[in-house]
Amino acid sequence: MRRQLKAWACLGSLAALTFPAPAAQAATSAQACRVAAAKPTVSHGFVSGTATRSGCSGKALLRVRIALAVSGPDRVVKSGSKTVRTGSVTARVRCTTTPRTYHVIALDAKGRTAKSRTARLACGKFASADEEALVKLTNKARAGNDCKPLIHHPRLHLAADRHSADMAAKGRLKHTSDGRTFGERIKAVGFPYSLIAENVAMGYPAAATVLKDWLKSPGHRKNILNCSFTHIGVGYIAEKQAWTQIFAAR
Repeated sequence: MRRQLKAWACLGSLAALTFPAPAAQAATSAQACRVAAAKPTVSHGFVSGTATRSGCSGKALLRVRIALAVSGPDRVVKSGSKTVRTGSVTARVRCTTTPRTYHVIALDAKGRTAKSRTARLACGKFASADEEALVKLTNKARAGNDCKPLIHHPRLHLAADRHSADMAAKGRLKHTSDGRTFGERIKAVGFPYSLIAENVAMGYPAAATVLKDWLKSPGHRKNILNCSFTHIGVGYIAEKQAWTQIFAAR
């Protein structure tokens, strides 16, 4: 397979780009106002908990807490809040490979509280060995430039994996393979950012070979060695040897 590289600024056949990011009816009775806590769920490497306030005539601060079910006082691992009349607020915390039992607590400033049923949740590894190998090699290259290691984020991995799959299915190397910019693709998975960049390649069977050629290209190298980035997402489709590497800073 002929090897191809692309990054997002034009450099002949290569390109590199980095850019900044761009009602319900009120109840008439106070007794109808209530809060509820939904049972926690897990998706894309995160445990989510949602608190809802409904049937209320006045606004109040609504809080949600994700807590571990342990003996003694609740151990809160993540919380969030929002001022609403009727509405919801969601908190998310990264889950672990070891199963843990969680529940969700909802409470508002008027003293109303609710507690969900418990759920025992865990996450497996979200990235393949090849993808993790590229993250490791990328961080090794960054260390030589005095940059901090990048965190492999499940949402960025999802965006990268979807793009690699799309490139593989269509057999073409593009940053807009499905018609969206990579910024739009990252927004679609819910990762907030202030700075992003992307490298893509096809025809490379191993992480070491694709990184070696990326580092030879000024545009790709600039993305890899940019110390402003804090997170990374890598997607690899082995059948077509399609790679996507997304960099982001919040």
